[in-house]
Amino acid sequence: MKILIVDDHRLIRDAIQSYMEGDLEYEVVGEASHGQEAIKFLEENEVDVVLMDINMPIMDGLQCTKEIGKRWPQIKVITLSMMSDNQHIKQMMGAGASGYVLKNCSERELKNAIKTVYEGDTYYSSEVTEVVMSNLMRNKPTKTSHMVVDMPLTEREKEVLELIIKEFSNQEIADKLFISPRTVDAHKRNLLEKTGSKNIAGLVMYAINNQLFEDL
Repeated sequence: MKILIVDDHRLIRDAIQSYMEGDLEYEVVGEASHGQEAIKFLEENEVDVVLMDINMPIMDGLQCTKEIGKRWPQIKVITLSMMSDNQHIKQMMGAGASGYVLKNCSERELKNAIKTVYEGDTYYSSEVTEVVMSNLMRNKPTKTSHMVVDMPLTEREKEVLELIIKEFSNQEIADKLFISPRTVDAHKRNLLEKTGSKNIAGLVMYAINNQLFEDL
């Protein structure tokens, strides 16, 4: 996996670089101190996963993530930040980040996040998930404010959605439901289309709004 580190602090870039040294599965192919440098690097180099800080000079992580999504939709972006407030999380997820991990994470978690998004899943650290869920629950609507969907979800789609909310990976969902990971991907695409969601957070919101599961 070819990785680009985008952070305006050299100490952070060096620390991440040291995490990856000696592990042939993870290759840091470049570094950038702001979004503009990252875009220039991506124009000339092949990258699979970008580790993206948020607050940077010249071009911040939010704008850079949006630009990457427009020009290189195949590249996965993981937000790597010290900020765990709902506003920044929501903005980065809306910009197209496939993951959000805090900078105080362990080497093991960071590598797991990289591998997870590289394989097509999303990854959010437990602290980030708690913030998102807490905010959604605070804004939980009443029964009279349910969303109306033209295409109702099938029972299988509901099963997949429940496991997504419980943070099961594609492979774990496939194993539990005795289907292939490719079928899981198809169900995810259908769920996003039917619910009008852009990402996993949107699916969680949909499930809460429609009170699909008793524990939401």
